[in-house]
Amino acid sequence: MARRLPSSHRYIRFAVFPPCADALTLRKTIQDALGQSFGLVYSHTYVDVPWLAEDGTALVVRMGEMDAPKLLAAVTASNSTPRLSLVKESSFLPALLCAEALA
Repeated sequence: MARRLPSSHRYIRFAVFPPCADALTLRKTIQDALGQSFGLVYSHTYVDVPWLAEDGTALVVRMGEMDAPKLLAAVTASNSTPRLSLVKESSFLPALLCAEALA
């Protein structure tokens, strides 16, 4: 029987195109996507970027479990640049290490 570790956070790995190595630009992209889809209140949702690839092609975002579906919907609907694409999501950060970008 598999046991689940309780977590109040969700970790989401995104691919970034075109590559952007500036964490503030990527946070602004996420904030704009949330604002565009859900309004001003959700644009100020707490989002942490614990990892950003040196070449700017990928990043990992940490946020509350309840806010993650809204972020995924907002990023999907957004047409801003740089473009974020879901690679993998998990409540367990090490699970994202084996993620390969979806073709």
